[in-house]
Amino acid sequence: MGEYKIVVRDRELIPIGQIDDYIEFTATLKFCDTGQWTLKIQAGLPHARLLQPGCGIIVYRNGVEKPILSGPVQGIQKYWTIDTDSGPGALFVSGADDNYIMQSHVCYPDPSNPLDKQSTTSDTTTALTASHALQSVISRNSGSESLDSRKPFGYLTPTSVGTWKYDEYGPVTPYSLRFDNLRDAVKTIAEAGGIGWRNVYDPETRTIRLETFQVRDRTGMIRFSPDLGNLKEFVYSMTAPKVTRAIVAAQGEGKERFITSYIDKEAEDYWGVIAEQFVDARDVPLKKDKTGKPVLVGEVEAGTTVQSCLVTMGQRGQEVLSQNQSQGNMQVYPVDTPSLTFGVHWWLGDKVTCVVDGTVHQDIVRQVTISDSAEGSSITPNVGNQGTDAPTNVFGEIKALWRKVNQLSSRM
Repeated sequence: MGEYKIVVRDRELIPIGQIDDYIEFTATLKFCDTGQWTLKIQAGLPHARLLQPGCGIIVYRNGVEKPILSGPVQGIQKYWTIDTDSGPGALFVSGADDNYIMQSHVCYPDPSNPLDKQSTTSDTTTALTASHALQSVISRNSGSESLDSRKPFGYLTPTSVGTWKYDEYGPVTPYSLRFDNLRDAVKTIAEAGGIGWRNVYDPETRTIRLETFQVRDRTGMIRFSPDLGNLKEFVYSMTAPKVTRAIVAAQGEGKERFITSYIDKEAEDYWGVIAEQFVDARDVPLKKDKTGKPVLVGEVEAGTTVQSCLVTMGQRGQEVLSQNQSQGNMQVYPVDTPSLTFGVHWWLGDKVTCVVDGTVHQDIVRQVTISDSAEGSSITPNVGNQGTDAPTNVFGEIKALWRKVNQLSSRM
């Protein structure tokens, strides 16, 4: 231990002490999302009494200028066991990082008015850059421009006037929001605009400040591989599709019901399987005529044609195929090293390179897991969405990897 400094802040964000005798500290930081942390400390110590509801922590890492994490206490648990935590026992103190502010707010259709005076349908714009859009949505719903009753203590964001104005970078990013969760809304804007955000404690002003930044392409500088000794683990796998044929049925009764199918022939050939699923599209006004061709059923809404109905059926079929297609999963876990140090050389949101079985895989660092105890310290980043709540299907990449590995094996 000693690599991290953990400072306790009170409910007014003023530092009141340092926890330098913790048993274990763990944290999971997420790109454009809410992270979590847990601190284990022996009960009964003076420092343990600092960690109370309403307080929070600020975490510094040696060699890193800014705090890598800050956030409020959200849970306190007393733990005692005769085996490992006897005597006064231990306290498990847990919380979120300050990104929780977004998760805890919704987007009002008109953020300038209280809930009982909402009169507009949605908060909509089509002309703002990604940075301006993201900062504006946050500022008006939870930050400096939000209603006083909604504003977290000490939280500062850019504004439309004043010395800290909205940034202007990234592509124009439209949005339309009506009581959407704020975190989900800004994640969508950030992804579309290629930018990132986080909330973190500023020790100079003793406030929590919104930071926004452009995603950096560090693929040429930040490289992880077994040969370089900085890749702890990688796992990749493929699974067969659950559905290869979507059988979609429109209206009509009995033999007049129009039914067609949509087939993933490539998946069937690759896996050697056929997997059917029936899709009831009874709301599509088509039936079969005597020749078996689709025709409209009676009176329909203006603008409805046979072709528009077939497009709808195709969308239903392709949606089922997409939801049940072949899956490719890759999990890549680099190791933090002195030459590639988290917080110094790379950060959440950076696009980095991992070399897996001789194949280059490039993706964004979406998550970082930190652990510090008497047994040692570790930082494990997750590259891409694998291992997160929203894994990305990289079947094409994994398929190519398997082909390459099998070719190498056959030569040996």
